[in-house]
Amino acid sequence: MNSLRPTGVEQFALEAKLNRIFGAKLHDSVFPGFEVLEVVDDELRAWASSEHRAAVIDIRYSGKVAWVAQTVFNRPIRRVNVVLRGMKHDTCEQPDCGADSRWRGRTRGLHECHK
Repeated sequence: MNSLRPTGVEQFALEAKLNRIFGAKLHDSVFPGFEVLEVVDDELRAWASSEHRAAVIDIRYSGKVAWVAQTVFNRPIRRVNVVLRGMKHDTCEQPDCGADSRWRGRTRGLHECHK
């Protein structure tokens, strides 16, 4: 597994290029809080500031994000995975939101990844 964590300069360069490609209006509405966590093999893993923005980037803009990221990181990017800030990329775990306290012990029927 070949992993790369972007520097601050690389993150800034990616943001600037995305702003240039998409335009200020679209960039400011879809990409605020967008942060690349790492590039693992040929997959870019990133966070977005909301679940909606993560889905929009994943579905509508992942191809162009991959293309721009290839120019910044100088390596092939074949997949873009964007999730809500704080979620983990390699598991189905989500940030603790107190499900056990809301469901008062009734989480027995949930899949173990969703407890």
